[in-house]
Amino acid sequence: MTLRSVYLNASEVMCAAIGAEANNYVVTNEKETVAFKSFTDEVTSRDFDTILAHFDQLLLPLFTRLALSSDELANTSLFLGSTSLDISAVNVGANDELWLSTTNKINTALVARYGLHELEFTFSTACTASANACLYATRLIAQNKIDNALVIGCEFYNPLTVEGFTSLDLISQTGLATFATGRSGLVLGEGLAALYLSASASEQCQFKLLGGASACDTYSLTMTQEDGSHIAQVITDALEQTDLIATDIDAIKVHGTATLGNDEAECNALTKIFTENKPPIIAFKPFTGHTLGACGVIEIALYAHCQQQKNYTLADYAKQGNDLMWPFYQNNDFSPINTVLLNYFGFGGNNAALVMQRYKA
Repeated sequence: MTLRSVYLNASEVMCAAIGAEANNYVVTNEKETVAFKSFTDEVTSRDFDTILAHFDQLLLPLFTRLALSSDELANTSLFLGSTSLDISAVNVGANDELWLSTTNKINTALVARYGLHELEFTFSTACTASANACLYATRLIAQNKIDNALVIGCEFYNPLTVEGFTSLDLISQTGLATFATGRSGLVLGEGLAALYLSASASEQCQFKLLGGASACDTYSLTMTQEDGSHIAQVITDALEQTDLIATDIDAIKVHGTATLGNDEAECNALTKIFTENKPPIIAFKPFTGHTLGACGVIEIALYAHCQQQKNYTLADYAKQGNDLMWPFYQNNDFSPINTVLLNYFGFGGNNAALVMQRYKA
């Protein structure tokens, strides 16, 4: 089968500020206080109407920039990835009965709201959810199954997520320091992003999505194997799927949650794969927080934004270059990077890796 090229024609993102002035919000519950980054002025539970309003803020500018007609929207399939979906809008009945919606409630609403194709997919594979959504959309376009895909990653604040990560003792009280030897855990984040993928390139297209790989190990109910062997296999599979070798990779967008085990496993995997060269790493979570299932699409959109603006902010702790597990990319311009590996490694051992390449018309 001859595979088609897949182009990232546009992206849009809403999350905590990427710059040095990124806002830190504090969520207080009865047990303890944890750090949380939000893209709104207040950290509160989101009702469903508010959720849909956020999608309007995100998607309408995207559709306008691409000048999509109603016919083109009707030929666009939706792929959405999230960890908590619409759980922030879950209602509790008078008798404290918990009502849960279907897993595709957001999808169904968005398809009707924007006149998208009836073929839609929901992914909820922990932190790899929207990365897997992007991967499967890419495959369907490449295989000539669909022509256009709207890939969304979303994660909205809800107390259940905060309580869950607090109970696992994974929350840092000092900040998220990806790949620092003195890292102390993650900071949760809220965010929303969208990618528009097509089999043909628009005038504003910057990137081609070459593909990738995804798999789930059985090492643990909560994490992947710390020796990095499963992550290394997923990266190897991603390179094979895209007909590349390790030396073709110019930079690595690390998953980099800054938890002790996750960063160790990822670093071990990189050491196994990149034996001849050591591509510098790029990390967004020190600024956005960990947006869980949304981070796949959010971090691709942020990468595209940095490429367009020729501006990337390096976290202060990484500027000195001391006590780091892997060297960071020091240039504030991504233009010299041709091919980037994008890593996403999720809770429960679901691991994914994608490869993206700069596109020149």
